[in-house]
Amino acid sequence: MKRDLIAFYRVQRNIFGICPRSGQIFRLSDCKVFLKAKPKRDWKDELDHESDLFDRAEERLSEREEKWREAARRKGREQARKLVRCIDPIFTPRKLNPDDAKVLFHPVDYIVFNGMKVDSLRNLVLLDRAAMDEDRRKLQRSVEATVSRGHYEWTTFFVDEDGTVRENDR
Repeated sequence: MKRDLIAFYRVQRNIFGICPRSGQIFRLSDCKVFLKAKPKRDWKDELDHESDLFDRAEERLSEREEKWREAARRKGREQARKLVRCIDPIFTPRKLNPDDAKVLFHPVDYIVFNGMKVDSLRNLVLLDRAAMDEDRRKLQRSVEATVSRGHYEWTTFFVDEDGTVRENDR
């Protein structure tokens, strides 16, 4: 069957005709047949129609799927936030991003560069656990007093390729 079909098309390439209007020679295999009346639908037309319907239905399903996925993402993010609140009693309740935090442990537990990961730095937050002993409480009061009086310095420096440290001239 397959060989017969291939042979049929090979023969079609070898049959020529002459156009009655232009007088040009053409291959029969290159012809497109036009009829005055629209031909009756055959099995191929039905198959093409069903394929178009299927493609449109698939497109609608794809659009719905994207909406479902977006809703699932939103729901998943909200669930993740709730879970993070349970396991993160320090940063999330204070609306701080844990990625902005650096662990120090001494003299305070954390320094948070608030806003660093999202856009631009808004402020610095010093976080420390509640003092259980008097020494820790003294240290906390000392840090608080130093910051509130403005007794701190801001210095930036560069380390050259040869290891030389130099201050930045602001």
